[in-house]
Amino acid sequence: MKKSITTGVVCALVLATAACGKTQDNIEPRETTAEAQVQSEAGWEEVPQKNTEDETGWSEENAADNGNGTTDEEVSEGDSLYEDFKEGKAKAKYRGTGDLTSYLEISQVLQKGQSYSLEEIVKALDNSNDFEDFQVSSDVEYNYIDCGQDGEPELLVMAQLSAEFRLFMIIKEIDNELVICYDQDAWSRSDVVVNSDGTIEGSGSGGASVHIVDYAFVDAAGDYKFYYGVEENLTLFGDYYAYKTGSDYELIPTEGLDQDHLGIRDYYFEADFDNRTHYHSYFILDDNFNDITTDADYDDSNELKKRFTDAGIKTYTAAEIDQMLKDRASEIGYPAAR
Repeated sequence: MKKSITTGVVCALVLATAACGKTQDNIEPRETTAEAQVQSEAGWEEVPQKNTEDETGWSEENAADNGNGTTDEEVSEGDSLYEDFKEGKAKAKYRGTGDLTSYLEISQVLQKGQSYSLEEIVKALDNSNDFEDFQVSSDVEYNYIDCGQDGEPELLVMAQLSAEFRLFMIIKEIDNELVICYDQDAWSRSDVVVNSDGTIEGSGSGGASVHIVDYAFVDAAGDYKFYYGVEENLTLFGDYYAYKTGSDYELIPTEGLDQDHLGIRDYYFEADFDNRTHYHSYFILDDNFNDITTDADYDDSNELKKRFTDAGIKTYTAAEIDQMLKDRASEIGYPAAR
């Protein structure tokens, strides 16, 4: 069973809102994670998404109109392959690209280039694990979306496999056959939201002070593209694991700092943990967890910055991160407006 390990804790690599510093042009502003999350007596509470969602993670306001003015009913009448898949009469090819499953590990049970029905996928997952029974229940939801906003529909599949686990897939008709363009799992400590334009947001928490959020999308050609991810750490108790590339890291001591009012964000542009290059940015918080960082806080005299520098790791200002995200969005064609 594979898991991503960051800053010394096991984190679900998957969605919600995270802070990226100052608001950037053409990139959706995100609030500080601490402002959006609370911890109750019952445990961790998920971050509310920007849209109203049902339990599957589907945004209800997008369900009726799929971005091209076409409703689910109108699309389904003319798309027999999608309807056949929904009825178990057609299969979708597994390519392996866009596979973001973590606990379910679809890559271990499906063969690239082979086609499967939803029932066959779930049966293969059920046979491969010994910790929970999976089955195709009545809680399978299908919606039509429009990846790349080109007017051609794709099928979003959201299957509740057990009380704990859900499976999300985007299926596209390519050259008269169905192809799985993207798949990802979700559970109690992680979530997935797929928007009507094919953009994807995934989140997971590693505790009350650690939260991860990833952004990606499936384009009009059916190709999965990872935009960026960020891990946010608040209240820096103990040494901070500052990753450089892959699993290579340096320990940054935080003893003697005002730990309650410091945070660090670790940005990356690769979905695969082992191949990541990490970009670190720190920020200052007030007593209400508001980001109050100023330009003066990025001066070389800042004690936290000095500790990063002493470890041979560069830190980035909010403005520098903003520019990196804009450049990345332009490079991969990430939809700017949602």
